[in-house]
Amino acid sequence: MDTQATELEGLVEEIRAFMMRVGVAEAIFYGSRACGKSRPHSDLNLVLLSDAFAGRPLCKILQELHAHWKLDMYLEILPVSADEFEEMKSWNSLAQEAEKCGMRIQIDTQ
Repeated sequence: MDTQATELEGLVEEIRAFMMRVGVAEAIFYGSRACGKSRPHSDLNLVLLSDAFAGRPLCKILQELHAHWKLDMYLEILPVSADEFEEMKSWNSLAQEAEKCGMRIQIDTQ
């Protein structure tokens, strides 16, 4: 197995563990790390989809989520509800990129 595939599998497993820690069942992993074009200091881009984020202050959500991230790489998170994400895809370039090129990750949080 090549190194790039092994690294990607490791990142996906850490994302799954992160999702379990924060109680989120669905995410979209996108950007340079997801498509194998990262550089040593690239961040990790992740959309977290949960109705629990609706109506909450973004700064508070981000602070809580970052406290649960364990890897030594910057995590760029977009925490939104599924409805908010659908609406954002019409005007937000990050949401458009995530939808077009992202890898959907789902887990059972029960």
